[in-house]
Amino acid sequence: MADYWKSNDRKYCDFCKCWIADNRPSVEFHEKGRRHQENVKKRLKNISKASARAQKAEEQVDVAIKKMEAAAMVAYRRDVESNSSADLTSIAISKKLKEDNLELSGSSNKIWCEAKSKEGHVYYYNTLTNESVWEPPKEGYSTIEEQAQIRDKRADNQLKELDKQRKMEGLKIARQQQAEAEEERARIEREKLKERRVKEETPPPEYGPIIEPGKNDPYGKWKTVKEEPIMDLQLPVVQEEWTECPVQYEPEPIKKEFKEKTVENIDDCGPASFKKRKKFGGGRNVRQRLDDD
Repeated sequence: MADYWKSNDRKYCDFCKCWIADNRPSVEFHEKGRRHQENVKKRLKNISKASARAQKAEEQVDVAIKKMEAAAMVAYRRDVESNSSADLTSIAISKKLKEDNLELSGSSNKIWCEAKSKEGHVYYYNTLTNESVWEPPKEGYSTIEEQAQIRDKRADNQLKELDKQRKMEGLKIARQQQAEAEEERARIEREKLKERRVKEETPPPEYGPIIEPGKNDPYGKWKTVKEEPIMDLQLPVVQEEWTECPVQYEPEPIKKEFKEKTVENIDDCGPASFKKRKKFGGGRNVRQRLDDD
């Protein structure tokens, strides 16, 4: 039998960029080595740094988008204020704000707001970017008193909306009850009309041949036969006498009785004798055998 050589499997380490024998002792020896562990720590550190940079970039993009939206809202507010009597959209917005008892250029549209910390220090924060500063912003800000007034106005508006909703619900319930009462009244009226209605007698059915429309009846017109009342002629009533006919009974059949004679000894019967039969047809015996033994 010939011997042949077979190569062992090898495994590639992605952290150390090298090949090792693909068996358990070699893999464990390589993974416990200092070089491999340092390469693993380095890879994890690079991954965490990359994720932190990506998160920071996303936050910067979000802040930039919020600033752009804030600048766009400020520009749009200025356009609405300048074209409040010419543009249809500006007219509709102004009308809605007047109905809600709000001002277009008031403190409700300011981005920066004044606040106090737990220690009592005053600071200012941006409602769009959540940025806080200690110095008052140049763009202007809404004070704590103005914020309280805005909250009170909003609470009043909410109470008014709740009152409107309750009134609408009350009107709906009242209309529903009125409709139910009207339906009940109509039902009572229908019952009264049914009681007053005269019951119509159904005519008796007419029997006769079925004739197709547009054809003449060959047997003439069909007349319904009316039952005429029987006239009482006041004739004497004759009572008929009935005679009873004799009932004929069939005689019962006579039952035949057979007696059985028992012989205890053959000698008591006497000598046996046989009767000779006559022969017909030239001495030929014509006796027929009727039953088989």
